Amino acid sequence: MQDTESRRMELPRYWDHGELITTARLADLALDDPDFLQVAELYEGTSAIDVPALVATLVRGEAVPFLPVLRYAETGLRKRAQWEETWALQRREDAGETIAEIPVPPKYRAADFLDSVFWRLRGPLDVAKERFIAYPGLSRDTDGSLTIAWAGWDHLHQARALAAHLIQFKEQAGWTADRLTPLLAGLLDLVPWLKQWHNDLDPTYGTRMGDYFQDFVAAEAREAGLTLDTVRAWTPTATAKRGRRKSGG
Repeated sequence: MQDTESRRMELPRYWDHGELITTARLADLALDDPDFLQVAELYEGTSAIDVPALVATLVRGEAVPFLPVLRYAETGLRKRAQWEETWALQRREDAGETIAEIPVPPKYRAADFLDSVFWRLRGPLDVAKERFIAYPGLSRDTDGSLTIAWAGWDHLHQARALAAHLIQFKEQAGWTADRLTPLLAGLLDLVPWLKQWHNDLDPTYGTRMGDYFQDFVAAEAREAGLTLDTVRAWTPTATAKRGRRKSGG
């Protein structure tokens, strides 16, 4: 924890469960780890450590939000749309269709991101190098800390965790459509990748997981009185937008 790489490697070793958790819960796990506390004392230069605050700071420096609308400024969202068009054409070509030309999408600039941390972690080609996926606004009302996942998960692991989170908060916390919409948007954003990489017949569940989650999102959106277009168009509230730091450099 005395340099950037060690700071990045301290927390993920607690990730022995397949669910979304908050930084407060992660801090609880760190408090039970004497090795972490010893290194944290060296890093902070004191034994009087606010572990929840330290964990939150470390995570935020290595986290990128799960939805494009939470990552990019307007210019970045336009570039992201061009990237998605290119990916769609590549998938059609991979499926055997003849595509005359697949355009090369534009590179990103720092100003295309909403936060300088996102730019540092993603760079001009938007390559994911973060250690955590951030899910702003998806914590319980009694826990104001950031909900996160381990960024080493593949798309299927992410989808399972996000779907479980949705069901839990719908059934146990009574979340309604307005609070469930970003979770559905996150799942919808994963569907193309699930269909690309995880759509072979799953021997455990006897179904194709890309198709399964596509149907899951449609069913949950319908139950919530939402269309898929409404889910895709979700944007954070003005308060959430004001809470995000603009990118620099």
